Amino acid sequence: MTGRINFTPEARQQLHHLDEWIAEKATAETARQFVAAILDHIDGIVVFPLAGRARDDVRPGMRTSTCKKRTLVAYEVDEASGEVVVNILGVFHGGQDWEAALSEDQGDPEVGR
Repeated sequence: MTGRINFTPEARQQLHHLDEWIAEKATAETARQFVAAILDHIDGIVVFPLAGRARDDVRPGMRTSTCKKRTLVAYEVDEASGEVVVNILGVFHGGQDWEAALSEDQGDPEVGR
């Protein structure tokens, strides 16, 4: 199955902040490995895009998938073109309030802390 992944600017910034936070608390190598594992997980979403949990209650068309036990990836799937396009809306770690950040009432996802 062909597909591609698009990251919102907010999701890119969230990954960057997570990388910086882990590097500060542990090591740069640990941070690199953790973020690489998240990116590998996201690559897998293209293969099984509907495997994530549907979260229409938070935002219509949104799905979520958990990576590394405490990291949540929020995304939308677009198959209209015949190609699977996964739009990554956000990457949230730990106790971040991802539901509030991604709710339809809030508009675009806010940057994770």
